[in-house]
Amino acid sequence: MKISEATFCIVDTETTGSRAGEDRLIEVGAVRMVGGEVVDEFQQLIDPGRAVPRRITRLTGISTAMVYGQPTVSEVMPQFREFLGDAIMVAHNLPFDLRFLDLGMDEAGLPPIHNPALDTLRLARRLLSALPSKGLSRLTEHFGIEVHGRHRALGDADATAELLSILLDRLEIEFNITTVDELLGFQRKRYKDTRREPSHLKSIREETLPELPDRPGVYSMRDGRNRVIYVGKAKSLKNRVRSYFVGVENHPPKTKKLVRDVRTVTWEETGTELGALLDESRRIKSLLPVYNRAQRRYRDYPFIRLDTQSAFPTLSWVPRIAHDGAEYYGPLGRRGQADELVELIGRLFKLRECDDNILALGRPCLYHEMGRCAAPCVTGDTAEYTTEVDRVRAFLTGRDSDALDALEAAMMEAAAGREFELAAWYRDQRERLQRTLGRQRQIAAPVHDHNVVLVEPLAPGYAGLEEGGAQLFLIRHGRLAARFDLPSTLDDETVDRLRQTLDEHYDPTAPPPETHLRADVDEMRILASWMRRFPDASRQVRWEPRLTSDEFLTDVLLTAGAIVTDSTEEPVEEEEL
Repeated sequence: MKISEATFCIVDTETTGSRAGEDRLIEVGAVRMVGGEVVDEFQQLIDPGRAVPRRITRLTGISTAMVYGQPTVSEVMPQFREFLGDAIMVAHNLPFDLRFLDLGMDEAGLPPIHNPALDTLRLARRLLSALPSKGLSRLTEHFGIEVHGRHRALGDADATAELLSILLDRLEIEFNITTVDELLGFQRKRYKDTRREPSHLKSIREETLPELPDRPGVYSMRDGRNRVIYVGKAKSLKNRVRSYFVGVENHPPKTKKLVRDVRTVTWEETGTELGALLDESRRIKSLLPVYNRAQRRYRDYPFIRLDTQSAFPTLSWVPRIAHDGAEYYGPLGRRGQADELVELIGRLFKLRECDDNILALGRPCLYHEMGRCAAPCVTGDTAEYTTEVDRVRAFLTGRDSDALDALEAAMMEAAAGREFELAAWYRDQRERLQRTLGRQRQIAAPVHDHNVVLVEPLAPGYAGLEEGGAQLFLIRHGRLAARFDLPSTLDDETVDRLRQTLDEHYDPTAPPPETHLRADVDEMRILASWMRRFPDASRQVRWEPRLTSDEFLTDVLLTAGAIVTDSTEEPVEEEEL
């Protein structure tokens, strides 16, 4: 039978002393556990027919008055026998509890307990040899198990049940024990036979971990069938992968299962953490590893769309970018955020919110009455409307913070008038706006006009470049167009290759793409997030059509040279585990 299908009855007893036969039971507590979940419990005080010693009362809190008049052991044991059923009986220091229970069974005229038995003390001695004490108090402290009623039978039984779950997880991970027969046999093994590491953990620690570089990259974990079951990225492959295979007992359950299933680890260096982020996302969506819950599917991210094809442009949000002459800003994280932003722009600026058919009627609508539209359908003033559109553009690229001042003034005015709910609304809107401006400031252009080279320091030793260098991420029309590794020491051939690459991707005559695929947008999201994380303009070289090929090349080389110098003087700190 599999352990996950077995029923365990975890038992604890309280007694008047430690000598079975002379001392008596005063309490029995038990819980029934199936599949790691407690499904039932049993608790009963017992009248021992004598006074409870004062030292026992001090330890357990059970006094003579509490047990006086309670059922006798002859009355309780049949109830306990029924609760136990044919479950596997479990206790911490099982022989002690079993002696008292068997004597109680005899007194009740029942046969001794012959259920399969498991002692968590024996398991702990074999699994936790480094701990100086294997008592229940020490183990609950070690694993952070909260005990409700220490030295009371049900409280200790509950704690032992939680301890059992932890030990069973460790047995499965470290020794691949999954059946009841293997479990019951393990507690009787000699210590030297239980301290041997599972072969796959040992081989990974001895053969794989020493080979891992202390540089950024993407790693893949494979199972016994050589299937990729997990993909991850790391600033330091050495530190990150190592963290899975040390202190296994302290990992969360999902990580423990991963470590149990993994048999080999492979990796590829990327030179930069940003490169690792991009490659990780791409691989997860391609391979769909079972242990990667997030990033498994491409999804639509909303964009703000400014329709500039009309004489009086309108604003909305859409799930996809099209090559239709409109301006797109984003991507945003979620649809709710897009709704909030469009609504906020509607309140702050006076762009029309009607469609072309309503506009053609030539009369003001409700939005004009609300002060949210300048009524171009009536005035026909394109110059004034163009000024408002320019303000919206500046706002969307994080260059116009006047709205923040306006919201703060409105908040202060509402607070001064003791309209606190309205003041709170203005405060919340201001905070949202501040976050939005912070996000958009790094883009500084509509998607199709977003052309920049991101420059990241290249890890020394990557691709044989002992002194490192710079990794260039070429973004054209908002998309990642290419990646280029630039060594710290340049020769004419490398400079020529860089010039050709820049000329190819930053051709002023090249039209924007017809559409941005989901994979493109996913990379745009990662790049935008990275630029928010590292907003320093010294790591970015913006391209404009007015720049000559030589000017743009010089700007890129100067930025790359500066970042190589900075990274040499201040090495990147190792990732904390």
